Amino acid sequence: MARKKPKEKPDHIRVIFVEGDADEIILNGLVEYYRAKVKGFNKQIRIENTHGFPNEKKMSQGLKKIELCSNAPVVFDAVVCEYDTDIFVKGQQLKPEWRKVEKNLKDEYNVLHFCCVEAKTSIEDWMLDDKEGLLKALGLPLDTNLKGQYGQDKVKDLFRKKNIVYDRHKGREKIQPYLDKLDISKIREARKKELKEFEKLLGVKGLDKKKK
Repeated sequence: MARKKPKEKPDHIRVIFVEGDADEIILNGLVEYYRAKVKGFNKQIRIENTHGFPNEKKMSQGLKKIELCSNAPVVFDAVVCEYDTDIFVKGQQLKPEWRKVEKNLKDEYNVLHFCCVEAKTSIEDWMLDDKEGLLKALGLPLDTNLKGQYGQDKVKDLFRKKNIVYDRHKGREKIQPYLDKLDISKIREARKKELKEFEKLLGVKGLDKKKK
């Protein structure tokens, strides 16, 4: 009698959907920061760049692709949608019904938890939490004035001063060398409120324990 094949153990994955190259660089920096600072942090995390707002359709397509490419059943321990809030502030897009999106993804895929990370008002504002680091990376004086109403405008202007076109969606090669030099701990400290649920789903613990 032929021996039955053992059941494959499922892959437990946490997926972070981001809307551009700049977001991917910053969120990847955060994940690596957690790996370095949190004892036993060895979660399987994938960052999926949708090069535009990660709506339900794009996230669904991303999850389906992961399932199809996996050699084992997939359990999505967490699905995270990261996006700028300025598109709603500027009236460029209506805010999705996130509870409905969450229900649909859970119904269609093996998703256990879902949350959003709102970059207020944009991922560029997060970068400016380490303004000194960005100015140093660009080789600009620390007293350089920030011009523009929004964070995106200010960051674009800083890159323009060095004759670099800042494209947050598809400009990885040009912007990564500079964004990699940012102090992620400063960004994380400034955005703890926005990252609270995100860190909970990733299993990030003990970062804020006071030293005795």
